[in-house]
Amino acid sequence: MTDKILVIALGGTIASVRKQSITLGENPARVIDCYKGEDVEFVTISPFAILSENITSANWQALIDCIEQTDFEKYKGVIILHGSDTLAYTSSIIANAFFDKNIVLTASDKPIDEPNSNGIRNFNAAVKHIKSGENGVFVSYDGIFKASCITSADINDRFFALESTVSPTGKRKISNKNVLIIKPYPDIDMSVFDFSKVDEILFEMYHSATVPKQIAEFCKNTDIPYHFVTHKSSADYITSAGLKNIIFNCTIENAFAISILE
Repeated sequence: MTDKILVIALGGTIASVRKQSITLGENPARVIDCYKGEDVEFVTISPFAILSENITSANWQALIDCIEQTDFEKYKGVIILHGSDTLAYTSSIIANAFFDKNIVLTASDKPIDEPNSNGIRNFNAAVKHIKSGENGVFVSYDGIFKASCITSADINDRFFALESTVSPTGKRKISNKNVLIIKPYPDIDMSVFDFSKVDEILFEMYHSATVPKQIAEFCKNTDIPYHFVTHKSSADYITSAGLKNIIFNCTIENAFAISILE
């Protein structure tokens, strides 16, 4: 029996070619031509094609709308071709919005024409996972990860994932909320920030679930809604004692997705 898979092609390196620089190619779904497996029929759509560093809230809403219009009875599942730079943000949004669907997002570290690219391998693994029939949103990138659990790639282009995270919201509308993400750093001066247009602040925590005292003091006196975000399950240091609004077991990307969905 042939499995029908919907491929939503959004651009990214997996759809790019190397000329004087890496740029989008003419066919955003060209990785399909490299698939050598059997018993699969691909249907392709491309609501937009961009390099993922340029993705916007409008693009995310267009993607959500595209998936909402999909008749999942016709398909074994959906593969989303995406760029790697903002993959963790988009995967978190889709994982919250469509947690009960069979969806895999995938990307590539280099254009697929290059012999050391992982793009074709990642796509093949995505197809295999879709064919397995496991519901849920996942990422295929040198492994299969739960989509709401991955962090953005590190300096070696590797993605890592938490074992679990907070429950998905099920919400599918991107709000116009202006969410500011602040990364802690030594001797941070909170007075340099302009909060006049900020609706919510997400404070990324250091890896030990701590923040500088300047941030803690700021939060005692601000009226702006805020949350601290940590991948840890607890905040055990004295410097974290008394902090409110901590989201545990969560990536900053997933916290951002939850904040902008309504």
